Order: sequence, then structure tokens, then C-alpha cells
Amino acid sequence: MTNPYFKLLILMGSLSILNATQAQTNSTSASSTIATVNGKPIDVKNFEQIIKNNVANGLEDNEQLRSAVKDELITRQVMLQEVSKLALDKTPDAIYGMNFVKDNFLIDFLIKNFESKHPVTEEMIKSEYSRQLSLIGEPSEAMQYFVRVIVTQSDADARWVIADLKKGSDFVQLAKTKSLDASKANGGELGWVLPAQVMPALGTVMVNLKEGTFSALPIQTPNGWYVIKVDEKRPFKIPTLEESKTTLIQTLQQVQRQNYIRDLLKAAKITK
Repeated sequence: MTNPYFKLLILMGSLSILNATQAQTNSTSASSTIATVNGKPIDVKNFEQIIKNNVANGLEDNEQLRSAVKDELITRQVMLQEVSKLALDKTPDAIYGMNFVKDNFLIDFLIKNFESKHPVTEEMIKSEYSRQLSLIGEPSEAMQYFVRVIVTQSDADARWVIADLKKGSDFVQLAKTKSLDASKANGGELGWVLPAQVMPALGTVMVNLKEGTFSALPIQTPNGWYVIKVDEKRPFKIPTLEESKTTLIQTLQQVQRQNYIRDLLKAAKITK
């Protein structure tokens, strides 16, 4: 029977490849181990960290969890020893894979280190909230639109789509088969958006379409030629600062990350 905690432990990254490999090579005293596999110790610190991570994700710290985690660590140690026995960790593919995992971890660690030193402040949240409000316009007149799009490579392709729609073809099905945009998987659905949330060329057309209608001409953008449809309209209810806080923090963190990476690139000497 599959261990119910197996997938969770792997997804959480509680015991990375690097930690697992290090656990094999580091000598650990008996008092700091929870078990040994062929004489190799399993570090109690790794064990307790995994318990802590699982509890933080909603599981109860009980004997069932501890037993499952211990069994999982033993299984992993057995498998890692077999890797070493077969020298699989010395193969080019394994070395590449481990370096890739290590690089991703370190990049993520760099970003987290930056964010810990540059936390989003209440003043920044309020400022961003005000900025977004200014983009909406007059609150009493703000409208939200449920939009679908089909994106093509050329004006001619977009005109063919429009002609097919005029013949009665279904927009959703055409989006799934003809669109180049990632939204094609959902029938071209962008969901509920405000004019300020889309490219100006799209927003201008969007606000002038009636419910259930699509653009009569292709819309040229830097990302391709668009055919846009408005399924529904509704007055936009502006969320309060408190209701928006989580989204605002995520937005500000994303901007900070982008600026940080941009500054690193600007300071680096890069040749292509």
C-alpha cells in the first residue's frame, strides 16, 4: 500500500536531493539518529524538520505521522544507497539533474533572502491600492467585462475567424482550435476584466461591444491579431483595501522581484 505521506513529503521538498546525499556522507552520532540503514544514520534533525513542515501544512503531530515519516525516510535511504551502489549519481544525466535542482533552490533562496530584507509595508500597500483605483476611473461608472479572445498570427487569419463566426461558428470551439493564446485551453476565456487590465487596443473595442457580440475587425497588438468577444457586462464593485490586501502584496512582491532581477542584469557584464 502506498504511504499516504509519500507524495506530500516529496512535494514539500522537505528532504532535498542535496540533504539526502549529505546524510549518507556525514557521520552522525547515535543519539541524533532515528534509525540506521546498513549502518548509515538517518538524522533526527531532518526528521523533525519534516514533521514541522507537515504540521505547518495542517497535519497533526501524532504517532501515525511520525511513523509514516520515519518509514518514508528509511525507504528513501535504501533507494539512495542503491543509487550509490549502481553509481547512478555519477552519470552525466544525474549530475545535470542534481545541479539543476541545486541551481533552482539557490535562486529561490536568493529571492527569499531579498524579500526578507525588503518587506512590503503598509504604506506601499495603500499607495498601490490608490494607484489601482485611479486606473478604474469613476467608481460609479466602472464596468467589468467577461471576455474571450482568439489570437492569430496575421490579419488574414483573424479575418477568416471573424468570417467563420459570422456564419454561426462557436467562439469557444474556434478559440480552442485556432487561437495562439494560452487561453485557448479555456475557450479563449480571460474572465472578468476591467478595461485598464487589458491592452489599450483591446480595452477600446471591449467597452463598445454589446453583450454576446465580437469585434467586427481584427485588432492589431504586439502579441498578434485579436478577435475579442464580450459575453457579459456588470457594474464593478470596488473591493476594500482589506479585501485587496493579499492580491496587492503579491503584486508588489512581483514588481520588487522583477526590479531586483533587472538591476542584477544591468550590473552584470553580459556578452551574447
